[in-house]
Amino acid sequence: MIESLRLSLGDIHNPGPGFVPFFLGLSLAILSSLSFLAPDIQIQGDAFWNNWQRGKNILFIFTGLVIYLWLFDILGFYFGTFLLIIFLMNLAGEKRYKRCILVSVLTMVTIYIVFSKLLIIPFPRGILGL
Repeated sequence: MIESLRLSLGDIHNPGPGFVPFFLGLSLAILSSLSFLAPDIQIQGDAFWNNWQRGKNILFIFTGLVIYLWLFDILGFYFGTFLLIIFLMNLAGEKRYKRCILVSVLTMVTIYIVFSKLLIIPFPRGILGL
């Protein structure tokens, strides 16, 4: 929110480049405050750092995202994201590799069509040129 104030917010009829980030940040701040001040008392359990079995998946996801960012320029967006989606689906419990590959391919085709063809936003190609 603070950084978006450096950009022009504009007004509701002519929004500036900082309009959306500012109000998204404001929404997150308000919802987080409400969640913190009035937690759902029916949901009880240990925090993930107190229970290794619950926390290990969070650590695996974080590690996978760090590796994804590290390999992003090397593998390129499409191939790296393809592998990340397969990894995350396996981590979520999907055992069938055909489904993982199908979802990954459909996701990559959708991202390609929307961003590369419709919005004309280039992504890093990586070492394989993909």
